Amino acid sequence: MIGQLVTVPGGRGRAELGQLYGLNVLRGSADPAGFWGEHRLRRAGRELRRGGVRRVLTPRDFAWWPLLERFGLRPVEVDAFVRAQSAPLALELLERRGLAPDRATVALRGLRAGRDMARTAEQLCRRVRSLVVDAPQGGEELAAWLRREFGIPVLPPGEGCHVSLCFHPDCSRREGEALELYGPRPGLAGLILSAARLREEDREDLSVLSALWEGGKLRPGDIKIT
Repeated sequence: MIGQLVTVPGGRGRAELGQLYGLNVLRGSADPAGFWGEHRLRRAGRELRRGGVRRVLTPRDFAWWPLLERFGLRPVEVDAFVRAQSAPLALELLERRGLAPDRATVALRGLRAGRDMARTAEQLCRRVRSLVVDAPQGGEELAAWLRREFGIPVLPPGEGCHVSLCFHPDCSRREGEALELYGPRPGLAGLILSAARLREEDREDLSVLSALWEGGKLRPGDIKIT
């Protein structure tokens, strides 16, 4: 189960079951203000961990992560959610730069040609002129499969491109516009992922979107790119 820590006046650090847009969460409420603020936060962290929680949603710009980490708690990762949107992000970026996808080259760059990269390549190969696959582990195999299955030109890693999709911070090259699909704050070249049906404070919160996506509470049609 995913935990949620909310900071509210008078919150004493107790945790109870709740729902977040239909997703079951264990919610701890704590007031971080004043002399007893850290004590209340520690109590919330302790109760969340005792409830079986390991990953926690927090308010944006939450400043007390070192305290929660003492209980083995960590943020909700956003990488899988962002990578699931990588093909639409690339196509949107091309459009905003005035480039027709059927005349553009998109590079997929990372250390390993894993499931996320393969899924993205399969989605893009029907829309773009050509791909570059730049991944030391499995890249040649993925390129060969794409050529065989879809007949799309797959260029070697050294070729240029219009958009680079970077699946790892140690990508070897970053020509053209780069979308950084990793880490707690992915670099999306000014693009924003959002879900309009959520409350305003949650619509663009990647951690909330990731938790709902993972829990099956967001469908592809719910996600907008602005």
